Amino acid sequence: MANPVISILRAGDTTKSDPFTICIAANPALEAPWQTGQFVIDPIVSDPAAFDACADYINQSLFGGLPNQLEPVLSDPAIAPLVRVTSLFESGLPLADPNSLVAQDPSSNLLIARRAVFRAFLAARSLNADVVYAVSKSGTHTRASAWFTSDDDAQAGVPFTLDGQALTHRYQCLIPGTIAIHSASTSLTAVHEFHHAISSYSNGSIVDLYVDSNSALNCKRGRPIPFNFATYNGTAMASDMTRDHLGYPPGWQSCHCELIDPNVPAIMDNYWMAAPPSDPNACENDRITRQFVADRVRAKLSR
Repeated sequence: MANPVISILRAGDTTKSDPFTICIAANPALEAPWQTGQFVIDPIVSDPAAFDACADYINQSLFGGLPNQLEPVLSDPAIAPLVRVTSLFESGLPLADPNSLVAQDPSSNLLIARRAVFRAFLAARSLNADVVYAVSKSGTHTRASAWFTSDDDAQAGVPFTLDGQALTHRYQCLIPGTIAIHSASTSLTAVHEFHHAISSYSNGSIVDLYVDSNSALNCKRGRPIPFNFATYNGTAMASDMTRDHLGYPPGWQSCHCELIDPNVPAIMDNYWMAAPPSDPNACENDRITRQFVADRVRAKLSR
């Protein structure tokens, strides 16, 4: 094994052996294309400066440090000091399946996180994480993507209700939320993908709102759009009837929760379409997404 360089960007809760942790790792090898078992070296391992710059961008964006950023994400004073953030840079690894965290989608420019290998890759370096960013410098694939967390539903957590259904913010995961991100990413990309990754396959998933998505925590389907979007932990939340200035395209069946700021798109929507003079960085969550993410992080902090 090559010598890994592990950096502590935020110490987090040092009183705990297993604090809530976000890890940012340089991707050693690209599977190109995805699901072929063919691997090439990722250019990021030859550019530690680009990796460090991307890790700093991710760290800043998660804690509200971007210019004009308004969504708190993890910047709440009751949360921020307790979140551990680490980075991992390692070069010289063999081009093999266990060392490939990111794949290139054969039919688009999406980077795909190879989620099944993440936990073992980190464990081999004595690391553990709840959410993992894998940073690539692919020359052809630049769009980020993420997978939800696979919760350990045999373990404890903090219970909540969604539309009368009993669910749980689990303390532990079987597979962490995984993100494949390009080193040149900007604006709210890292934040958008974090919202996917911190959510759960079994206890509430957060989906994209810029497409006609299936039902999830932050998306419902049906017309006419109901006034009441959902009831979360006993609190009724209204629907976004107009999708800010973007509007719901003809034929869409999906609808969204009320916005924190109705003048800009939701972070899980197309934030790049914020109407001037609004800055995409100033986009905020819808109401249910903000509450759910804060509650889920607080639950993990309390384990």
